[in-house]
Amino acid sequence: MSATSGPGLRPDRRLRADAARNHAAILAAARTALEADGPDVSLEEVARRAGVAPSTLYRRFAGRDELVAAVLEDYVAESVEPLLAHAAGVADPWAALTGVLEGLVDGVTRHRGLLSAAKATGAFTPELAARTLAPLGELLRRGQAAGVVRADLEPADLPVVVHMAVVTAERDTRCWPRYLNLLLDGMAAPRE
Repeated sequence: MSATSGPGLRPDRRLRADAARNHAAILAAARTALEADGPDVSLEEVARRAGVAPSTLYRRFAGRDELVAAVLEDYVAESVEPLLAHAAGVADPWAALTGVLEGLVDGVTRHRGLLSAAKATGAFTPELAARTLAPLGELLRRGQAAGVVRADLEPADLPVVVHMAVVTAERDTRCWPRYLNLLLDGMAAPRE
């Protein structure tokens, strides 16, 4: 008997494992394709890169918007949420906040194609934004309570800071750390 059949194993078990592998391959291929070819990459090209038939892709995702939303969700779960979770455990409130902002700017700079597609398709949902903004707000409040972050900053200011640093990277991807540091200097609590 093979490992995919026999007593106690459901006949659809192999299909489910294949479907899970196909799903993961499609998401990985879509992320790569969006980064390489931009937000207008065809779904047929994504299927080709994933090694699946276009019909398999369309069975999993109704269209571009749904695929981009799934890729963005995957990116947030793999990259952004671990960054936020790590920062929550950093004892120094300033290091925690600045580390997250640096990680976010770096991620946005490296994944522009995905984020451009997400913006174009409306994949940035309020729920997804809240999953990021709530932990950012907590890091901000920790920094303010410790007296290392300006008291007048609000959680909604932090995505704007990330955006300002990313805009500088559009001209030269090596210069964003310098500009982010200038922005961070403006976020620091005044020294007495």
